[in-house]
Amino acid sequence: MESNTTEKELDVAAEGGVLGDCALCDGKNILLKESHSIPKFAYDWLKQTSSTNFIRDTRDVNVRHQDGPKKHLLCGGCEGKLSAWEKKLAEGLFKKIANYRKQNSVVVISEEIKLAVLSVFWRALLTTKDDENNRTDEDKAVVDAFLEASKQDILNNRCGSTICFAPFFGEPPIYGLPIAHTYGIERSIGSQDIRFIDHPHRYFAVFKLPFMYFYILSPGWDFEETNKATKLEVGDLDVSKIQDIPQILKDYIGLGYKEFLKSKAAMDEVNKEQIRREVQKNSGKVTGSDKSLRRSGQ
Repeated sequence: MESNTTEKELDVAAEGGVLGDCALCDGKNILLKESHSIPKFAYDWLKQTSSTNFIRDTRDVNVRHQDGPKKHLLCGGCEGKLSAWEKKLAEGLFKKIANYRKQNSVVVISEEIKLAVLSVFWRALLTTKDDENNRTDEDKAVVDAFLEASKQDILNNRCGSTICFAPFFGEPPIYGLPIAHTYGIERSIGSQDIRFIDHPHRYFAVFKLPFMYFYILSPGWDFEETNKATKLEVGDLDVSKIQDIPQILKDYIGLGYKEFLKSKAAMDEVNKEQIRREVQKNSGKVTGSDKSLRRSGQ
């Protein structure tokens, strides 16, 4: 019997990819790479600093993971472009703040770091926009417009969005948040969302890496909120001088803590015992997760 498999399809299978359209450059019927919506370096850091060597998600707490979510989204060229920016983000910002030994008080923000953050916003919100939510048609139109504008900025190597940054530097409590929130602040990842508030209609977009949040406030927010936001701008940034963050971000962190507590309560005995065994294997070794537990009063 004759095979209908083409040479191109065989090449795709050999590379572990799929054929499709690139979400960034719109290339048609090409090999798509698996793209992380949240950078892989952050998930690697979580595993390396964990007492279990695994990752757990509050949405499926009884399943352990070795990596973060990824989808066949981009062609090789676009994936390579964003990966180069992500390397700048990892080396120039993330590893200097998400550091249990010594945090850097001054970081240097480059245009590539801003573009890397914008690309994470774009991928994270694009790949979750059809998840269950209570967005109105007006909200959905705003999300689509934000995604299209971000896509064009990424294609043209520019960042037209005003991105804000909330690093967690020094000893807790920080920004007046409860000490109990510290573990999640230092070790949770993702939390990508774009939330809408009416009167006036405005949004708050956000995603999280360990020890830091990135967020965008649309037009329409009061000065009391925007005045507490630290913009991610090219140049030196002394994170030790950041004294406060907007209340909307504090509220979002509080919601994340409640979800964390719910997930803990939902963990079954089999997985609790699995974690105990994994921790025992690393007994005698003080990990980053141990330090975050202590810093959060647990």
